[in-house]
Amino acid sequence: MTSILRRLTALCAIAAVALLAAGCGGSSKSSTTASGSTSSGSNGSGNTSASCISTAGATSTTEPGSTVVGRSTSVVLFPSFAAVLKKGAITVASVPPASVTNTVLVFPISGGQIVAATFDGTLSHSGGLTFCHHRKSVALTDFVMNTRTKQVTATVGGKSLPIFDLDLASLKHAEEPLQTIVATNVVLTVTPKAGSALDSGLGVTTFKGGGQVFGVATLIVQVK
Repeated sequence: MTSILRRLTALCAIAAVALLAAGCGGSSKSSTTASGSTSSGSNGSGNTSASCISTAGATSTTEPGSTVVGRSTSVVLFPSFAAVLKKGAITVASVPPASVTNTVLVFPISGGQIVAATFDGTLSHSGGLTFCHHRKSVALTDFVMNTRTKQVTATVGGKSLPIFDLDLASLKHAEEPLQTIVATNVVLTVTPKAGSALDSGLGVTTFKGGGQVFGVATLIVQVK
């Protein structure tokens, strides 16, 4: 995974992939994060307001955490996953209010609980993604990121399934003014159950039981 993370850092600015923008028969509107900013640890004057805190190896906590009230998770699609989609003639469209812009997927955060000091907790998201192949489609909605179990679950066919495993080894986060937390370098990998559900629903063998690196996430979390 160390080599993968090095590649991720070098490839976060990957070029646009037309198949994502095309979606399932239509284009998605451009979107920024729910705050209108893609930002990163700055207080707006160019000065960093808080130093990043590495949470690699941090132990779980029973602290209840702060209530999450909004903002967004942005995922930069990993180039090899985009290539898998293209080879399999599979397109991806957003389920509003989520959006797809080139290779960046944006999911509004709708709630949850998070411990600011460790980024330990859960984050609920609105919207989702629809994978399409010819006339078949599979929708994944209502993503819930759990940094304790290191998984993201979603509703697929009316059932909750683990769809991504989280690699938090390189996670860094910082607390900013106005009760905002920014977290970066969260790696998402397709789970075996998600791979099987996509293959079965789309009538393909593209995902072969999961294991593909899906993308790298940056989260802007507003708490109260």
